[in-house]
Amino acid sequence: MTTGAFQSAVNVTLGFGVIGELIVDGPQRAEPLILDSTGGTIGNFFTKSNSTGVATQGGTIGAGIVLAGFLVNPKEFASFGGTSPLDPTLTLAGNKQGVFLTMGTVVVSVTGAANIGDLVQYNTTTGALSCVAPGASATGGNALIPNCVVYRYPTSATGLIAVRITN
Repeated sequence: MTTGAFQSAVNVTLGFGVIGELIVDGPQRAEPLILDSTGGTIGNFFTKSNSTGVATQGGTIGAGIVLAGFLVNPKEFASFGGTSPLDPTLTLAGNKQGVFLTMGTVVVSVTGAANIGDLVQYNTTTGALSCVAPGASATGGNALIPNCVVYRYPTSATGLIAVRITN
């Protein structure tokens, strides 16, 4: 019989959420929208047409295109899975209704490192998120999300963080 080893390290940060989950510590604004025919990924950033209100993953805010927000509330959507109907997924099919956060705090996944206070940017093609230092411009193929910063849970590599978007 062998004995187990004693714990020798203590994690500083506990697991804190699922991508797209809201952190309820302040005011929130969200609205239901229909996704375009390509669908999208929960936790990514979306824009919408100001004439139809249809949300598109990524996009460039400008003439006729406005902020839709982050696709949130992953536990609200039916999952039809991949090879099995029970496979989990963060992908929502096209022409479905989703909830988009325009003000509040949400758990997201970012590519690369992120520190508290960093500016959040999104890929204009995919809606995937990454961060840049305060005062920096968006990197190639990306656009800054207006009034959005890393709020909690910094990361030294690709991983989960909490971002706050305000009006």
